[in-house]
Amino acid sequence: MKINTLRRESFKKYGGILEPEAKNSVFTVLCGEEEKTGWRIGYVILKPGETDTLEAHPETLETFEPVKGGAVILAAEKDSPEDIEAFFLDKAVVINKGVWHGVAALSETAEIKVTENNEVETIYHKLEKPLEPAVIQKQKGQ
Repeated sequence: MKINTLRRESFKKYGGILEPEAKNSVFTVLCGEEEKTGWRIGYVILKPGETDTLEAHPETLETFEPVKGGAVILAAEKDSPEDIEAFFLDKAVVINKGVWHGVAALSETAEIKVTENNEVETIYHKLEKPLEPAVIQKQKGQ
């Protein structure tokens, strides 16, 4: 599986990149929900290994913000969880509701900040064939 560079156009079917298009504003709202629900911030520390399961959250957006190390975000559309794309996680992203996703470390450890609703329904999809780090490689020029 090749690793894609995070670009607005190539990632938009899964969510968005958390950076303003116009960089001349002091403050820009990049995503949010109108409902009054609590939210939480998590911190994930990953080590390299097989990825055998993806998850989806039908009722909440979720952000992944790289902090340290190298990682990829794996994403697949709601109706095709085995049709996975990998993106090098070098920018903060938001995953849309219902999108299958996972993260995999490319370095000895990868640390990622996660923001989501306080109460999260999670569904899981066991992959037909686990993804191994050797299978996930960054393409030349990306």
